[in-house]
Amino acid sequence: MLKARVIVPALVALMGTLGGAAAEVFPDKPIRLVVASAAGGASDIVSRLMADKLTQSLGQPVVVEAKPGANGNIAAELVAKSPADGYTLMMGTIGVLAINPSMYKNVRFDPLRDYAPVARLVSFSNMLVVTPSLPVKSVEELIDYAKANPGRLRYGSPGAGGSPHMAMVVFGQTTGTDLVHVPYKGAAPALTDLMGGHIDFAFSDPLLTLPHVRAGKVRALAVSGNARLASAPEIPTVAEAGVPGYAVSGWLGIVAPAGTPQDRIAKLNAALNDALASPEVHAKLVEQGSAVVPGTPEEFGAFIRSEFFRWKKVVDEAKLVAD
Repeated sequence: MLKARVIVPALVALMGTLGGAAAEVFPDKPIRLVVASAAGGASDIVSRLMADKLTQSLGQPVVVEAKPGANGNIAAELVAKSPADGYTLMMGTIGVLAINPSMYKNVRFDPLRDYAPVARLVSFSNMLVVTPSLPVKSVEELIDYAKANPGRLRYGSPGAGGSPHMAMVVFGQTTGTDLVHVPYKGAAPALTDLMGGHIDFAFSDPLLTLPHVRAGKVRALAVSGNARLASAPEIPTVAEAGVPGYAVSGWLGIVAPAGTPQDRIAKLNAALNDALASPEVHAKLVEQGSAVVPGTPEEFGAFIRSEFFRWKKVVDEAKLVAD
């Protein structure tokens, strides 16, 4: 009996320890990855690639949930106010995390305070494309045409504050052209109207746009970044095409609500970096015009901060205000 009295408490303690360890397993239920834009754009495409790989590596479903509206501000506020447990993530964009807070009047989230950076994923140039009916075949011809027709050329974007919009703002400032902005509720609708001739030109993400360039539905003049795309090396940069010093790139990365436990952030970061290193995912992203950018949560946090202040200066100087 004495032995039993000693052994039983020991077993109870051991079982409690094991139970506590089991309770700490992460993840033990589905994770939702909130996308702040409509289906079909770069955020959606990259989110689904990442979700598939994370589902395999983490052993739990990672469900992509589209929450478009207010150029991503609706999704951003939702995620900022979600439980900080690692089960709600957001595909962050340059617009949501670096531009919107300086442009929109009533933004109810702070990108430098309300999120825990998880991993930066990709950077990408936007592709300067025109409707085939526009009589220009180079950046220089586009600039000349715009100057000869001030206030008449209409360009589309997925919404005020995203990288396609800001790429065009910088383009207009740099070239001294008067251009009319037509915002849409996503990259896909803007590209559809461009192909239909309802707008004249746009900066559009290459993941979505390059197949239509190949099919001849839009004409590519240049890319916005400081290097040509590996998947389309024949297309020059805007700087190479006649606007020296011009360079604007978009980017995507995943964040969680502030306060998410660091061990969970670390596990998600490792899984995302493994996904980026997958030959299948890496090849698909490069083919579609993105540069893969793995790294630590700390590196991503520092990058968000630098981008926030860079774009705040651009927004303030251009006096850009959105409701």
